[in-house]
Amino acid sequence: MLKKLLGSIALAGFMATGAVQAQEKSRLDEILARGKVIVGVTSEAPPFGFIDEKGEHVGFDIDIAKLLAKHLFNGDDSPKRIELVRQGFAARWPNVENGTVDFGIQVTTILPDRVLRVAFTRPYIDSGIVMVVRKNAPYKKLADMNNDKLTMALLTNPQQAERAKRFFPKAKTQIFDSVAAQFTAVKSNRADGAQLDTPVARWYVKQNPDMRIIDEPLVPPTNNAVFMKMGDFKLWHALDTLVGEMTGGSLHNEYAAIFEKWFGEKPLHAKYYVKQ
Repeated sequence: MLKKLLGSIALAGFMATGAVQAQEKSRLDEILARGKVIVGVTSEAPPFGFIDEKGEHVGFDIDIAKLLAKHLFNGDDSPKRIELVRQGFAARWPNVENGTVDFGIQVTTILPDRVLRVAFTRPYIDSGIVMVVRKNAPYKKLADMNNDKLTMALLTNPQQAERAKRFFPKAKTQIFDSVAAQFTAVKSNRADGAQLDTPVARWYVKQNPDMRIIDEPLVPPTNNAVFMKMGDFKLWHALDTLVGEMTGGSLHNEYAAIFEKWFGEKPLHAKYYVKQ
């Protein structure tokens, strides 16, 4: 009887240990063992990710991905430490869920329905949604664009479709698979307006003086964040900590240099009382 009892206790202990070990196994361990991180990014949304005139994949999100990779590998910033996977916006969630990428940095806004599907770090940049139109267009307010003679250029995500129905139910719609295609459709007069993330819209308008942003935003300020598969606390904790250090800690100088490179100004420090 005693042998059976001891055997049961040993078996239970072994099973408990196995369960703990299984829980502790993280994608972070796989990344470190592999020697590089695989990051999902866009190549269709300047200045966050795009192909420049030299044919190189560049952008704010690309540089942030490289900064995170550098500090996941103890300051090693060699190219071998990161692999960038270009993916469409519709592929973001499946690719982190099925393991195609370790995590994504892709002009991605934190929204309530999304937190039920993927895990987000704290934000690394403020965002929002605005309407971009041609400079000579007569529209001053969003309501001016609710017209059955107009066409809205939408990205392939449900949020843009919902906002189009809410603000412009009378207008027609065209669907595009990239931000660049959205913007080009408006600029070339194939569409009358496009919903763009605020920093993306500002960058585009700065490069294209024949375009402008309607002063009335579609949504209040929002947050862009790194996203990954739900349930991996160890990986989330490492990335969230690094993002926190970028926006308000030991990595802020490196982060600020990247921010100024792409947006022409220094970012606000997360600690409001820090003078820069």
